[in-house]
Amino acid sequence: MFETFYNESLRKTVVAFGSLFNEIFVIRRDKQNDTIKKILVPITYAPKEKFLRMLEEYPLLKGKETDLLGQILPRMGFNMTNISYDSSRKRNTISKRYEKTDEEGVYLRQFAEVPYNLDFELSLVTRTMDDALQILEQILAYFTPDFTISLNFTEINKKVDVPITISSVSPEIEYEGETTTQRQVIFNISFTASTYILSPIKEQKYITTTDVTNFFAFFDENGCLTGPTGAASRIITSVTGPDGKFTLPPFAGITQELFVFPDSLDIRGETLG
Repeated sequence: MFETFYNESLRKTVVAFGSLFNEIFVIRRDKQNDTIKKILVPITYAPKEKFLRMLEEYPLLKGKETDLLGQILPRMGFNMTNISYDSSRKRNTISKRYEKTDEEGVYLRQFAEVPYNLDFELSLVTRTMDDALQILEQILAYFTPDFTISLNFTEINKKVDVPITISSVSPEIEYEGETTTQRQVIFNISFTASTYILSPIKEQKYITTTDVTNFFAFFDENGCLTGPTGAASRIITSVTGPDGKFTLPPFAGITQELFVFPDSLDIRGETLG
């Protein structure tokens, strides 16, 4: 039943989510409100706990070297916290999408996409509240409360809209501690991406000819077959192009051939003609 395939559906969603926040800057100004420094806030795929452990274990951030904290912060990290099926976006399981190929008479097909919600947590860690508010403002301004991105999942499912919704923003601000301890301002933002997981792509040939043979039969009041039966006719339908080769609409033509069997049986079981 199952087979090996990899459409990178989840990976593309994770990468697209992280790329939304890879050009956020923090601007430092002097008393005259002139820009003295513009800092690109780095983002990595890592949970908040990893940053905090790094700050605690980094040897240069101890004792008299705590001023180096400003060279590491601000920083952002995100991670995927949950994957859940979304039945509200479910389509018919057996519906398919199709795509033409360069090979004559062959097309691609793929079953309907499967809707899943991916939950993310984006954590931003700064040294000052002003840095944190700058980052927050650059993010929240675009989510109302959702922001839609378009992803190219497969050759068939191109430019699929994936809404990303903010569900909560929670601060973690330290108010207690020694005066010599560097404060860390943390904000956690929870998101939900309404994405899809795609099934494998299959190659399939176009149906260019149908062959139908019609039979006649008689049934009794119980629906059981009774009396003579026989082949009455045969219809062959072909789809061809102007030059007799296979082609697609609007250049396709349909031809039919009808054969009536002269040796069909009549209702008495006798051969006609």
